[in-house]
Amino acid sequence: MKKNTIFYFLLFLFLFGYHSYSMECHRKIVCLNSIALIEKMSEFSTAQKELDRISKIHENILDKLAKEFHKKAEKFQKNKNPILKKELEILQARAHAYQKTAADDLTKKQNKLLNPIYKKIENAIHKVIDKDKNIIRVDDCSPGKGVLVNKGEDITEAVKKELGINK
Repeated sequence: MKKNTIFYFLLFLFLFGYHSYSMECHRKIVCLNSIALIEKMSEFSTAQKELDRISKIHENILDKLAKEFHKKAEKFQKNKNPILKKELEILQARAHAYQKTAADDLTKKQNKLLNPIYKKIENAIHKVIDKDKNIIRVDDCSPGKGVLVNKGEDITEAVKKELGINK
């Protein structure tokens, strides 16, 4: 009787272990080219144009500050007036402060415009994953993302389809 119990116990472990192993074998890591997705989205193009517009505005203001600084610097070189020196220091401080303000503004606008796009892509990825329960991880295989080789299935086209993006 003890032999039968041990036999059934070992048989159970073998079958359960094999089942777990076979389930794990069907799990897969897939890849996705996020740059190819983003570039095809009309929302990204619109966001990029808006960011370029805002960036140009900030560049123009900084150019004006730089020109004003150079004019005062030339005047200061000619007559070493202490009042001009103080004005140069103030102008330089204004330019540095504006650079920080412009960078912060651009970052906020970028987050506001691009985060919904990234969320939309993430939702589409989750829909593809929900359709294929064997996917356990998605690597971003876009150039420069750090994944050099992924022999897994490329789900970029499936995500494009979820997003309604044509090739």
